[in-house]
Amino acid sequence: MTVILVLLCLAIAGRELYSAFERRRSPGAPEIADIRTQLRALKGTRDELEGFRTSQAERLDRLTREQDRDREALGEADARIRSLISQINDRLVPDVNQRLGRQREAADLQREAVERLAAEVAGLRAHLVGRLDQAVAASLGAGPADVVAGTLTVQPSAVRPTLTGPFQRFAELHGLRVELTDRDRYYLSGRSPRGLESDFIDLVRGLCTNCAESIEKVRPLLAALRDTDRGGARIGPFLLVRTPESLLCGVLPLAELLRPEIAGLLDDPAVAARRLRRLPEGRVCDMTASAARDPSG
Repeated sequence: MTVILVLLCLAIAGRELYSAFERRRSPGAPEIADIRTQLRALKGTRDELEGFRTSQAERLDRLTREQDRDREALGEADARIRSLISQINDRLVPDVNQRLGRQREAADLQREAVERLAAEVAGLRAHLVGRLDQAVAASLGAGPADVVAGTLTVQPSAVRPTLTGPFQRFAELHGLRVELTDRDRYYLSGRSPRGLESDFIDLVRGLCTNCAESIEKVRPLLAALRDTDRGGARIGPFLLVRTPESLLCGVLPLAELLRPEIAGLLDDPAVAARRLRRLPEGRVCDMTASAARDPSG
């Protein structure tokens, strides 16, 4: 009986222990459920992340393809631009440069023409002022101013500027100043034709006798004519003629200066040279040999 009671007590005690154990375990069930819920949520989040990553990868691929297309389009556009630039450089730029060059040349010619015209106007004004001064002097009893004609021709015409200075200085040595020029013609004042005739005859005779003073007066003009093919200079009755074969100077009679053909005598230097050779001794000098020896030396 006692054994039965002990067993019964042990059974009751064991049940109590089991009940207590179950009571201690039962509060963990909600936690497990919560963990399971969180795991399901995490799984859903993982699926969302995977879907987001997939969509972003697809978007990135799409952007990459668009960038490739844009890069190709930019390359084609760059190639077209380079082609246009090349066509402009090959076709338009030379044409534009040629037109600009022609316009620049035209502007230079216009500027030169304006400068030439301004110089001529200034010369005409100075000539007019000189004439007015002479008129004032004449009204006070002074004698009229003498004017003589001059001519300067040369071939080739490109070397004409090299003769202009020596020609004018030669005229100044004989008391003449340039009043007006018209192409090859000069109008000089300051000496009478008769006084010039006497001076030029003395000059020609001095050249024939190799007078140093006479040679020095004409040396610059001779040096300038030496390098020309043909041409000549005339101041009043004095004539200096250059041909390929000769160099002559002489003094024409004043009566011949009234002839119309004298004004254009130097248009044909050969004709002018033949006319000088017909002058009497003392009025003509052949300087061909001195020209060959370089008169500037």
